[in-house]
Order: sequence, then C-alpha cells, then structure tokens
Amino acid sequence: MSRPATTHVRRLSQSQRRHLDDLFRNPPDARVHERALAIRMSSQKQGIAQIAQTLRRSRSSIWRWIKDFNAAGIAALYISKSPGTPPKADEDVYAALGQAVESNPHDLGYPFTRWTAALLVEHIRRVLHVQLSVSTMRRILHRLGYRYLRPKLDLKHKQDPAQVKRAKRQKTMAKKKSTPAPVVILWRFSTRRNSTSIPS
Repeated sequence: MSRPATTHVRRLSQSQRRHLDDLFRNPPDARVHERALAIRMSSQKQGIAQIAQTLRRSRSSIWRWIKDFNAAGIAALYISKSPGTPPKADEDVYAALGQAVESNPHDLGYPFTRWTAALLVEHIRRVLHVQLSVSTMRRILHRLGYRYLRPKLDLKHKQDPAQVKRAKRQKTMAKKKSTPAPVVILWRFSTRRNSTSIPS
C-alpha cells in the first residue's frame, strides 16, 4: 500500500500551539500526551524515523498520527471510542467554544449573562450546526482547562461603603471583651483598748 509523501505536520496555528501547550501541562491521559509530543516533534522538522525511535513506536503509527492531525487538527489527538466515526468536536468547535467562554453571552445577543454546558451546546449548534451532548461539552471544557463554578450572590454594588465600615467597626467592638472591674480588697480591723489597730 503506497503512502502519501506527508512526512511532517502542516504549519501549526496559534490556537493549535496553545492547545498543544495545554496538553503538556495537563494531559488527559498518557496516549494523548504521546500523540501531542509526536506532533510537536514533527512541527520542529524531526523526521518520522527519529520520532518513532524516541517514542519507541512504529513508523506507521507516527505517520498515521501526523496524517490524522493534518486532516482533523487537535481533535485527532484524542482517541475516539468509535474510530470509524469522525470526531464532531473539531478545531472549529474548539475555537468557537474558546471565544464564547471568554465572552459575555449578553454581548453575543443572548438574554442571559452566564454560560452553562447546555447553553454552550445550543450556541455551538447555532453557530456551527454541530450537535454535541451536554456530557461531551463538559469533557471538552475540562480538556480546555475550564471549570464550572456556581456564581455567588453579590450585593456590594447596593451597599453604602460608609455604613459597611461603621457596621464592621461596631461588630469588632462588640466582640471585644469588656475590661474587668478592678478588684477591691477590704481589710477588717479589730480595735482593742491600749492597742494599735491591726488587720485581723
């Protein structure tokens, strides 16, 4: 079987370089880390034979990883459970998702200001016409390094700073223990005729 003359990965975009760096810092598993390393070595113009020797893999495996990356981008680094089905979350999905998460939904025309996994699924469906499940969206967000945090109610913008300062001062003073009253020692004197008064 003849193979194409592809021996190196295509030129990496800034987004792809960022994703590769993220995978080195926080790889989801050893196999993805290994593939990312092969792609990085290939982008540095190292040959297939040299990469195969360094990673102790066959040349055909390295060639296939490079070919898949050239076709599908970052998504090719993740091992799919069904190899026959092309991954839905390709480079365009990652780029659109990263842009959406860094933006306020209201600025993108939505009637809300906080993203959820379900809302991001709907956003990707509208923008790219790609249907993802909520669980897949959560996995992608995890791979990209995002964590979901429940927003906390904050009313600081409705508080008067002077009143807040006064309330804190009063609270601090209330917590302080009152100074104990001085101890008074009473002496009892007995008086006898022709004697001096001495304490008994």
